[in-house]
Amino acid sequence: MNNDFEELQRKWQTDKKDIESNPKTMDGILSLVKKKKEATIRFQYGNIIVLLITMIGITAFFYYVAPVKETLSRIGVGLMIGGLLLRIVIEMISIAKSKKVTVIDHVLKATEDTIVYYEFRKRIHGPITFTIIALYTIGFFMINPEFSMYFTNWQMILMDASYIIAACIFIPIVRKSIKREVKTLLDIIELKKKMTDEGL
Repeated sequence: MNNDFEELQRKWQTDKKDIESNPKTMDGILSLVKKKKEATIRFQYGNIIVLLITMIGITAFFYYVAPVKETLSRIGVGLMIGGLLLRIVIEMISIAKSKKVTVIDHVLKATEDTIVYYEFRKRIHGPITFTIIALYTIGFFMINPEFSMYFTNWQMILMDASYIIAACIFIPIVRKSIKREVKTLLDIIELKKKMTDEGL
C-alpha cells in the first residue's frame, strides 16, 4: 500500500504540469486514490467477518456448551456479545460513510468528505474501541465467579491467563491494522490537498 502511494507521489511530481492538459494522467491518479479507498473498505469487511465469526462462536459456546445461570454471568456474556455487535454495527456505518466519499467529484469537496470520514474513524479507533475492549474484558471476568464453581483453581488460572495471552497477541495485530488504515486515509487526504493546492 505504501509503495502504491510512493509511486503516486513520484507520478504527481513528474506529471503535475501535464495534468490539466492530459486527462489520462488525472485518471491514473484518481484510479490509485480509488484503489486505496477500496483497500480500506476491504479491511472493514474483513473486520466484520472476524467479529461476526467470534460473536457466533461465543454465542454458541454459552448457549450449547456452557449455558450460564447466574445473573452476573449473564450480564457478562451480554457485555461480551453486545460489545462485538456494537463494533460490527460501527464497521457497517464506516463502510456506508466511506462509500459516500467520492474521489471523482470536485477535489476540494472530496478532500473535505475524506477529512470528515477520517475524523469519524479516528474516534472509532480511539475511545470507542477501548470502551468496547474494556466492556468485553469486564464481561469475561464477570463470568469467573460462576465458572469457579465448576472448574478447579488451576483451570481458572489457565483460563484467565489464556485470555490475557490472547489479548497480548490480538491487540498488537489490531493496532497494526488500524495504523495501516489510518495511514491510507492520511495518504488520500495529503494527495487531495496537493491536488487542491495545484488548483485542480
